Amino acid sequence: MREASRGRFLPVSLAVLVAAAVIAGACAGCSRALPEEGSAVASLYVARCSADCHSPHQPASMTVAMWRLQVARMEPVIARAGLPPLSARDREQIIAYLERNADGRGQ
Repeated sequence: MREASRGRFLPVSLAVLVAAAVIAGACAGCSRALPEEGSAVASLYVARCSADCHSPHQPASMTVAMWRLQVARMEPVIARAGLPPLSARDREQIIAYLERNADGRGQ
């Protein structure tokens, strides 16, 4: 029985190490300065899209199409959290900021 458990230990340990490396890599990408840091729109993005829930994601971490879907997907999450919805103006400014700085701009 001991031999069988040793055989399973290696794949589980390897999976844990790989998961830890992926998480560490993702977190490292979050700690870099945001594009246009200090601008009104970057501050708006941080305030509305990260302050209460998570660290801000780098705009280059997704494509334009992915950001459009992500912003739409997050609006019900914001509502469920009891936070005020994005105004049309804020949504437009945030999406424009993300699109300007997205991976493969214009896609």
